[in-house]
Amino acid sequence: MKKFNNNRQGFTLTELIISMVIALLILIIVSSTFVLNQRVYRKSNTKAELIQNARITLDLMSREIRQATSVVTTLPDDNSIPATVAHELEFQDGHVENTIQYIRYYLSGSDLNRQIVVYYFDTDPSTYVTWDDINAFGPPTLRLIEDKTVGENFGALDFYGNGNINIDLTLTKNNEIFQMKSIINPRNN
Repeated sequence: MKKFNNNRQGFTLTELIISMVIALLILIIVSSTFVLNQRVYRKSNTKAELIQNARITLDLMSREIRQATSVVTTLPDDNSIPATVAHELEFQDGHVENTIQYIRYYLSGSDLNRQIVVYYFDTDPSTYVTWDDINAFGPPTLRLIEDKTVGENFGALDFYGNGNINIDLTLTKNNEIFQMKSIINPRNN
C-alpha cells in the first residue's frame, strides 16, 4: 500500500482571505491618494486660472483708466452702501488724440466686456463730441464702435471712489472664489 503525503505546501483559505484583504486595503489607500491628488490639482488649477484672469483684466483696466481724460460714470465715495456702488465704468479714452471716444467696462453675465463708444450729433455724424455736449436738438447720439469680452468667470465688479477709482473684482469657477481689489489714480483727470 501506498502512503499519501499530506504535507503538501500551499495556502490555506485563511491565508488567502488575509492576503486579499491586505491587497484591497493597499488598493483603497492608493486610489484614495490618487483621487485626493487629482482634486487638489483641479482646485489649484482653477484658483490659478482665476488669479491669472483677474490680473490680466485688472492690468488692462488700470492702464486705460490711468490715461482717462475724464470719467463719465458717477461713482460713490466708498462702498459702504452696496446699492450705490457702480457696476460699470465709462471714461474718455486718453490714448487717442485725433478723436473723442469712450471706453466702457461692464459685466454681461459672468463675462467682463469692454466697449468703445463715440457720441455725435445727427446733423454731423462724422464729428465726434463729448458725451455731455448739447446742441439745438438735444444731447448727442451714441454709436457703438467695438464690444468684446476681455475676461470671464466674473461674479461681481464694483467701482467707487472720489478722485481715485477703487475696483473690486470677484471671480468664481467650480465653487472657487477669488477676490481682488485695486486703487487707480487717473493721471489726466
